[in-house]
Amino acid sequence: MSNAYLDLLAYFGIGGAHPGGFNLTQTILEDENIQLSESVLDVGCGTGQTSAFLAKRFNCQVTAIDKHPIMIEKAVERFKNNPASVKVVEGDAECLNFEDDSFDFIIAESVIVFTDIEKTLHELARVMKSNGRIILLEMTAEKNLSKELQRTVCNLYGIKEILSEEEWRVKLQQAGFTRIEIIDTPSELSPSEVDDINQSDNIKKELFDLLEEHNELITHYRHFIGYRAFKCYF
Repeated sequence: MSNAYLDLLAYFGIGGAHPGGFNLTQTILEDENIQLSESVLDVGCGTGQTSAFLAKRFNCQVTAIDKHPIMIEKAVERFKNNPASVKVVEGDAECLNFEDDSFDFIIAESVIVFTDIEKTLHELARVMKSNGRIILLEMTAEKNLSKELQRTVCNLYGIKEILSEEEWRVKLQQAGFTRIEIIDTPSELSPSEVDDINQSDNIKKELFDLLEEHNELITHYRHFIGYRAFKCYF
């Protein structure tokens, strides 16, 4: 089923649309000691901005996967004339077409909340090596949200639920992760600076309206809706 907000990101071709933006991604990844020999999976890769950084910075083999065909098209375009070792794959995070224990390092930036959370977390745990690690940046409820606000947020983003930090921890533990760390980042949502755009032609007015709704929600409810960066191991 189509998700209008994900269509928005795809047709606008926005890189680094996740909370904290690409600057946060770079800051977090600079602390990772990713080796040349390690296999990396970028889940919900979008247009491939993070995958490009990983391949260039660490010279490692990156597999970039996304479900949205427009995102895949733009990711392939990004790497067309780029020697970076990135393999772009169209696929579903809830049912990954990879063998067990395939990846040393996995990153997912504002992806899992748009899926069946339990299914996706179990899939990520399945394809991660026993000595691997995963970093997740995900929307988080900062306070007890009214039913009206929950409904507003879920309808806007096409998601089923907004988890608190503790609820994320529980689901991560249920998926098999035994060590869960919170990476120190600003927790409030705020509009990210976007300087990586590959916009499609003839974007529908409805998507411009949705973008305005998104910006208004962040402005008015940033004390209620935030995000966390989790780093998880077995």
